[in-house]
Amino acid sequence: MIPRLIATDLDGTFLRPGGTVSAVNARAVRTALDEGVHVVFATGRPPTWMQPIVDLGLPHTPVIGCNGAIRYDAATGEIAEVVDIAPDLIAALGAHVREALPGATLGLQRPDAFGYEPGYMESPPEVPGYRCAPLEDLLPGGPVLKVLVQTYDTPLDAVLAVLRDVAGDALTLTWSTAGVAAGDRVLVEVGARGVDKAAMLARYCATLGVGSQDVAAFGDMPNDLGMLSWAGQAYVMPPTHPLLAEVGQAVDRPCADDGVGRTILQWFSRAGRTDSGRRP
Repeated sequence: MIPRLIATDLDGTFLRPGGTVSAVNARAVRTALDEGVHVVFATGRPPTWMQPIVDLGLPHTPVIGCNGAIRYDAATGEIAEVVDIAPDLIAALGAHVREALPGATLGLQRPDAFGYEPGYMESPPEVPGYRCAPLEDLLPGGPVLKVLVQTYDTPLDAVLAVLRDVAGDALTLTWSTAGVAAGDRVLVEVGARGVDKAAMLARYCATLGVGSQDVAAFGDMPNDLGMLSWAGQAYVMPPTHPLLAEVGQAVDRPCADDGVGRTILQWFSRAGRTDSGRRP
């Protein structure tokens, strides 16, 4: 069944390992749009990391960014919805992390900037908007979409246990990392209460009059679980993450071999449609 809306994650899903959009995936997006199907990019990336999608040159590019904390049009820059984290919650999170995870450092993602504690990275990328300072100095400065907690000293499960203690019902945790042993990089992303890709996607679909049964979603990591579970058609990228093993169906090819694009183009091929012409 050809859906009315396609939602796809980016890293490990739609983008190739080098962070680029392949010709096959670009053609699939344009084919879907020409057939009247909505396409939404749902990612953990902030707006400042969306150049590969902007480069598609589409007139409108709906994006659910920072794991559901922001919805905007990457083509025009227009922001439709933001769900940010209160500064007092960030301060409490930082104090708890300093006490329970001494080796951890925090980063604060805003729509157009990223602040991080000393030790979070050796040197910032050569792009504007990066600032290194103590957490207390980073708190002022506009809405924070997500807090990133990074450590190399503690396995993922232990980090999650610590963060759940302070998050409670006020904050949402998600991750796209393995980090099963000390020494592995663990990166947990913290959002405001109720923030995830599924919630923002559901609200956006409601504005279009599209129900979950008419949505196809592609993803590869635990931060995609809610979206994949909500969508009527769920497609999981190989290799399948254990937390996604019971959700939807596996895509035949990995992101390096354009699994998303080939799946989409196959739908229209089976329906006897080509890359031109609009969906009736």
